[in-house]
Amino acid sequence: MSLRLIAAVVGGYLVAVAFSFACVPLLVLSHACGEKEAVMVSSMLSYLLYFAVIIVSFCRKSSVLLWRDLALIMFVCAMVTYMLGTG
Repeated sequence: MSLRLIAAVVGGYLVAVAFSFACVPLLVLSHACGEKEAVMVSSMLSYLLYFAVIIVSFCRKSSVLLWRDLALIMFVCAMVTYMLGTG
C-alpha cells in the first residue's frame, strides 16, 4: 500500500511535470497557440494527468506494473522534451 501511495503522490507529480515540459513545445510548434497560452494549457492538462495517475495507482493489480508505466510515461516525455531542444 505504501508503494502505491508513493507512486500516486510522487510519481504522479513527476509525470505531471514531465508532461507539462513536453506539452509546451508541442503546442507552440504545432501553432495551436502562443507561448503563454501553451504554458497555461499544459499546466491545466498536467493537473488532469496528475489526478488520473492518482486514480490509476490504486486501480492497478501490481505496483511493479504501475511503476513501469510511470517510468515509461516519464521517459517518453523526456525524449520529446530532449528532441525538441527545450531541455
